[in-house]
Amino acid sequence: MKIISSFILLISLSFLNAQEVAYQGEWDNYSRWTTFEGSWKIVKSENGHKLLLGDDFEAKKAPDLKIFLSKAKLDDIGSKNALKIGEPVLVAKLTNYKGKAAYDIPSSIDVSKYQTIMVHCEEYNKFWGGSDLK
Repeated sequence: MKIISSFILLISLSFLNAQEVAYQGEWDNYSRWTTFEGSWKIVKSENGHKLLLGDDFEAKKAPDLKIFLSKAKLDDIGSKNALKIGEPVLVAKLTNYKGKAAYDIPSSIDVSKYQTIMVHCEEYNKFWGGSDLK
């Protein structure tokens, strides 16, 4: 009986930790001069959404990399206009350059209104890359 109770508890805990994936994809590197690759997903959380970077994530370090959501299509975004079109909103400052990481998306952001997730170096106005929200 103790084994069955432990098994039921384990199954219950795994369902509590399951996260509903709202969007997921692979990063598209914009520049051949930077490293920017790997997977990501946006999951629903208690307070809204959370961005999760995969084990395979890797980005070349830069002084001011930030994650944004944009209403513009990825194909329309470049270094000169990344923060000028698509009403971009700041999600978080990129603090991890390799491997898994998690970033809370502010609850004031309605993720469903955006088409693209992107990373941009604000200090040098350099677009690292992005991905379509799908």
